[in-house]
Amino acid sequence: MLEKLRELDARVVERMSQIHRPVLDKIMVAFTYAGTAGLIWWVLYIIPLLITKHFRVGIILTTTLGVNYLLGEIIIKKKVGRDRPSTQISDEDMKINKPKDHSFPSGHSASSFCAFTVLFWTCPPWMWIPAFFLACTIAFSRVYLRVHYLTDVLGGVALGILDGSLVTFVFQFILFRS
Repeated sequence: MLEKLRELDARVVERMSQIHRPVLDKIMVAFTYAGTAGLIWWVLYIIPLLITKHFRVGIILTTTLGVNYLLGEIIIKKKVGRDRPSTQISDEDMKINKPKDHSFPSGHSASSFCAFTVLFWTCPPWMWIPAFFLACTIAFSRVYLRVHYLTDVLGGVALGILDGSLVTFVFQFILFRS
């Protein structure tokens, strides 16, 4: 089973190298940078929510991203220690600087789907639908730029949905219960 996943990952990395186009490269780099450190989620959602009557959602989102970072970047990534596909790609072929940390799970994907999940559980569709498409694009950009394998991104998506759901549940039904 693991060998089949490795083969799939390798095929996807190879396919991504074949679909690169200059305009798409620029778009994917922009989305990847927007997802770095959850920047886009702070700008578009957290700060506006924290300064409005919806500050509780901003608190949930901030807490969830913190939990997600702790689990994904500090615990899981260090435990798994998987090399990135970019370690086998020349610097000239890279569209961004090669990340220095490990690959699994994708932190960009985890934080993006974590944010989307909180918004899904707490906000109307006009807020979470754009967040879903943004999260998908950020996650895709990581595979497109060949800094993550497909399974890294899927692991990040799963972690983000799980974290987002659990933390939202704790806040909504235990801490904010009134």
